Amino acid sequence: MDFLTSLTLAKLGSMLLAACGLGLVIFIHELGHFAVAKWCGVKVERFSIGFGPVLLRFVKGETEYALSLLPLGGYVKMLGQDDADPAQMTNDQVARDPRSYTAKSVPQRMAIIAAGVINNLITAVLFFILAFSLSVHYNPAVIGGVTPGMPAWKAGLRQGDKIIRIGSHAGTKLGFADLRRAVALSAKGEKIEIEVERNGLRIVTAVEPVRDLANKEELFPSIHTEAESALALRVMAKDQNPVNEGMSAASAKPPFLSGDKIVKLDDVTLKSYTEFQHLLYEKRRESVTFGVHRKEEPESAPLTLINVGPNHYRTLGLRMAIGKIQGIQKGSPADSASDGENRLMVGDTITQVAAGEKSLQVGKDIDVLRLPDFFSEHAGQEVVVTARREVNGSNPTTITVKLTPEVRDELERPLFFVPSCPMAISSIGVAVNVLHHVVAVEEGSPAADAKIREGDNIVEFRIVPREVPGVGQQAATLVPDESLVVPLADDKLNWPGIFWLMQSYPLNKVELLVKSPDAKEPRSVVLEPKEAEDWFLPIRGVIPGENRSIKQADNIGEAISLGFDHTLGSFSEMYLTILRLVNRQISHRAVGGPIRIAETAYVFAQSGYGDFMLFLAMLSVSLAVLNFMPVPVLDGGHFMFLLWEGIRGKPANERVVVGATYVGLAMILSLMLWVVSMDVMRLWGKSEAAPSKGQATEKK
Repeated sequence: MDFLTSLTLAKLGSMLLAACGLGLVIFIHELGHFAVAKWCGVKVERFSIGFGPVLLRFVKGETEYALSLLPLGGYVKMLGQDDADPAQMTNDQVARDPRSYTAKSVPQRMAIIAAGVINNLITAVLFFILAFSLSVHYNPAVIGGVTPGMPAWKAGLRQGDKIIRIGSHAGTKLGFADLRRAVALSAKGEKIEIEVERNGLRIVTAVEPVRDLANKEELFPSIHTEAESALALRVMAKDQNPVNEGMSAASAKPPFLSGDKIVKLDDVTLKSYTEFQHLLYEKRRESVTFGVHRKEEPESAPLTLINVGPNHYRTLGLRMAIGKIQGIQKGSPADSASDGENRLMVGDTITQVAAGEKSLQVGKDIDVLRLPDFFSEHAGQEVVVTARREVNGSNPTTITVKLTPEVRDELERPLFFVPSCPMAISSIGVAVNVLHHVVAVEEGSPAADAKIREGDNIVEFRIVPREVPGVGQQAATLVPDESLVVPLADDKLNWPGIFWLMQSYPLNKVELLVKSPDAKEPRSVVLEPKEAEDWFLPIRGVIPGENRSIKQADNIGEAISLGFDHTLGSFSEMYLTILRLVNRQISHRAVGGPIRIAETAYVFAQSGYGDFMLFLAMLSVSLAVLNFMPVPVLDGGHFMFLLWEGIRGKPANERVVVGATYVGLAMILSLMLWVVSMDVMRLWGKSEAAPSKGQATEKK
């Protein structure tokens, strides 16, 4: 309901601009049919824009012109051509009228039918040219994070990598949307070649997207990356600050304000959000000073200095069993090690780690979740890793591997809603699963107080919502606004993601369903996480905004070139999208109807005229492609009948035309009802997708 709520506060101008823009694209399409029909001498009985109640109607000459309430369609009714009465197209009496559509030659009728699509493509080029002349906003193609164990991670992509080529598409102003589009439209089994710039070096890798569309979060194929955030903090609603409650940033004095831009951290002037995160990781045990520029202050104003203390991990006192290695990162120490027994492999289980004279058994001596910090702290030193290996069901063997960890920040966070999402040990380049089996319970911990014991299994995890009093006239709210419940099973080994989810809600209690070996049913326990004195989070709790840059043509020649390139690209992408939907490589849940189109139009209208022109250009291409699909009732269906008539020398059989037209009409009406129902379900929170989970992962 966010969109409907925002409408009550939106500027009337943006709403009208969105409505007029949608109507304009449809008007241009129908104007093509109208103009060519008139040029060919066809009598046009009605020219209508929109559906629903008629707002304006007048007659000029032989044509009635009408404007209806909903600007989401339109039609041109010609003598001898009416989709509501398809028999007209084969009626001999109508055909004898020299001004009827059916009296015209096949090439003339083809021109009339194709004119709407051609008009949309021409205006798409013009819209794109105008958009890039004015400037459009985009998210630069800089990687802000990769999910451990997923395709981008395995391919060696890292936070801060600047993408300079995606397949054959290269340029200095690639957007993150270009990457998402290439991934979403890739064929099954296709690997996408990506070239990135990192620390002055160019690195080429290939990534094969995953297509787990059974997962409710996955609408498209994905490589599991996210765009880099901005140094400017998120612009929040009134009376809210861009910080996570319960973290050190929330108690900083003076407070962080909406739209603050982080310029310095201690004495370092920041260039990117990635650099900011790296510095926070290095200084995770220390208090730091943020130098911020207030949104409303002039550029010449001195920076506001904010001192922020460290954050501690919150734990339950549970030590879980380590699972098998799920992935090895390309180019990492683990990937570059010797072959054979002196190399870690997918499927191995790390049982022990040793540095110098210090040897630790995983689980008993060191919490598996603290392995990333262990290896990071021994960067540049030789570490001995002992692992268990099982080959083809034979008895397990023990292997010993010597590795030298890299200097890497352990910032690659697992996601609780990605099934079996592992934990990354970035400094050696392995991703390990963590089981739900308890191998140790720390004394004096919340888990010990709840009498959780070694050998128990956790079968479900839940963040317990807490009530937050309202400010001013606002009512009290629950945080999170619904229970975040994560079932744990053998095929969903997402304890690392659960652990990070718990850090995102530091003031909330958690509920566990615990299954003991000697119990028939699991029992519920509610725990209050406790701060770990010697374990520090690499974040302070500020909430960053979206990183947006401006793309603008340097001259009219470049704008024209970009206009044609983007029209051709959008045209092919639209056809690929339809193909991927048909072969189910893109989820049907990604489809939107008129409500989503109106919502998108409104968002683009709010962003600026250039962005709105970009949206109209893409909408024009989409309308052209969809209208020219070979479905009776649509322009493409009419064109197919005309091709058949041109080849045979006579019109198609009347019964075939009428029957096909009604079938096509039923298909279109069914599709419209379906997409509208998808829109309504999404607005009322009944969609299959679960956005609240995604929102939880945005907390920084």
